[in-house]
Amino acid sequence: MLWEELSWPQHKEMAQNGAVVVIPFASMEQHGPHSPVVVDTLLCENVCKKAVDGLENVLLTRTVWTGTSHHHFEYPGTISLRLETYVALIKDIIRSVAHHGYKKIFVVNGHGGNVQPLQATLNDIGYDIELTIWMITYFHLGNEISAEIRKSPVGGMAHSGEFETAMMLHLRPDLVNMDEAVDQINANPHPLGTKDMHHRGMLFRPVDFNRNRAPSGVAGMPTAATAENGAQYFEAVSARLRGLIEELVALQV
Repeated sequence: MLWEELSWPQHKEMAQNGAVVVIPFASMEQHGPHSPVVVDTLLCENVCKKAVDGLENVLLTRTVWTGTSHHHFEYPGTISLRLETYVALIKDIIRSVAHHGYKKIFVVNGHGGNVQPLQATLNDIGYDIELTIWMITYFHLGNEISAEIRKSPVGGMAHSGEFETAMMLHLRPDLVNMDEAVDQINANPHPLGTKDMHHRGMLFRPVDFNRNRAPSGVAGMPTAATAENGAQYFEAVSARLRGLIEELVALQV
């Protein structure tokens, strides 16, 4: 059920019934020469739509389509919010939902650069408003399926690599130009650093993504992507997200 399609009396009833509100957060940033800047938003939104389809007492809002992407500013097309702007945006959205009586919110993130701002802000909101808030970065739900079927080595699924490109080939092949795909395996200089989106490291370093490190804007192996694998990634992460949403629906608060 979509948030924007309900009238205010319907929203009042949904809130009284304890509905879960799913809010996708994503970005608008470059994804190499082969993919459009809408990748994070398109993938996160479609995963969420698939996950909530047919679920009772669940509402899906529009996707927050821009986030913190300053590390991609050297590549045209990227739109990014300052940290203070993004934090204020998150707070105002959550507070608006809570103001209408909703008590259970599931934030689904689709961009790595949003993780720390979202987590810190949601923690802060939790001190002020009595809410149950869950958050997941959707592509982490693909760790198991990627381990099973990935074609690229570790480092091949960092940014606009095999995972995201495969899902785009499944969902919107018309927006992908594989003739322009360039491979550049992500190499973290420290063994405890993050290798790609399915091999997260323990060591945090400020983002240093730039044209010198990644001239094409890619950190991964997009040429390994196939629509067939993309369909499996999409179905797997959507199913796992659906299960989590169902858990939150059933949770007594």
